[in-house]
Amino acid sequence: MIELETTVECNPTLKPFVIKLADKSERELFQSDESFPESIKIVPEGHIECIFMGDTLKVNCPKNDEIAGDIILVFPRLQKAQRLIRKNSAHNTLLFTERCDQMCAMCSQPPNSRDYMGWLNHFSQALLLTERDSRIGISGGEPTLHLTELFHLLETTATARDDLSIHILSNGQHFTPENKDYLSELHGKINVLWGIPLYAATPTLHDEIVGKVGAFEPLMNNLYLMASTGAKIELRTVLTARNVLELPKLAKFISRNLPFIDCWAIMAMEPIGYAKANKKELFFDHSIFSEPLTAALDSAVNTGVPAALYNFPRCTIPEKYRHFCNQSISDWKRKYIDTCVGCSEILLCTGFFEWYDGSWNWENVQKL
Repeated sequence: MIELETTVECNPTLKPFVIKLADKSERELFQSDESFPESIKIVPEGHIECIFMGDTLKVNCPKNDEIAGDIILVFPRLQKAQRLIRKNSAHNTLLFTERCDQMCAMCSQPPNSRDYMGWLNHFSQALLLTERDSRIGISGGEPTLHLTELFHLLETTATARDDLSIHILSNGQHFTPENKDYLSELHGKINVLWGIPLYAATPTLHDEIVGKVGAFEPLMNNLYLMASTGAKIELRTVLTARNVLELPKLAKFISRNLPFIDCWAIMAMEPIGYAKANKKELFFDHSIFSEPLTAALDSAVNTGVPAALYNFPRCTIPEKYRHFCNQSISDWKRKYIDTCVGCSEILLCTGFFEWYDGSWNWENVQKL
């Protein structure tokens, strides 16, 4: 597992700051001079030494990883740094908040009261320093609980870095008709993909899974609202024992009612958080009974719904349907198990979540 935090040595009296661990010759490619070191040296022993704002900064490299080129948020008092943007990764996500107004049964990151609004300017600065044409995620919790701040961050990014693509995970509950004009303008300036969950075609089952009575209706209303603003929408459905038999019905519902979506992502559960706590109730082995899943994919193809499979190792999916599988698991939490050694399709395969083990076992995992 890749470490997203590291230790530093610097003047502990400084305020938190963002720095890009790159040579100052790169400054001309970006909007800001202030976040580059005055000098930088990569030390073979495993750390980077910088002169920044007249002070010495030593950043320790995480084990078996590179940190040169990363954009980090340094907390001098704690002598720690958060790796906000890793140069060598296509899976960088800014955690906006850990608060959420839903309690999804399989949530991989159970909500709490912690917000990161104090980091907002740091997030904005990090985005300005990101490599060109990057895709950056924004997640939570529920980012739209801070809708004004989220819009401000997007507006700042669109103005300065319209080459970036933003992927926002949201439950879609908090938009209003008053947001329509702003969203229309925003979607004309910058490429934003909204990842929004829909778990069932019936309000009762969807609301039961998200743990919020009455969630289905505002979700549907806001999907239509967002579509009217030109939003790109990735509809997300996590496969569980509760909704697996309903997947073919949901496929037909989407084709009839949500034909404007850009992608329907059917997702295998991440075995951590509430999913792990509720395993007995939620776990479903699609590798031994794939018919509901494949029927849903067949329906999607027949009705023109663009579908994809996220988090499904290729060996657990019938060969005919493996082309739906995406490289979806973020690199910092992805692994391959002993069975994968020598597999002919390992380079195409999403692999497994870091926390997948013998207690969360799909029966037909095998070498292809």
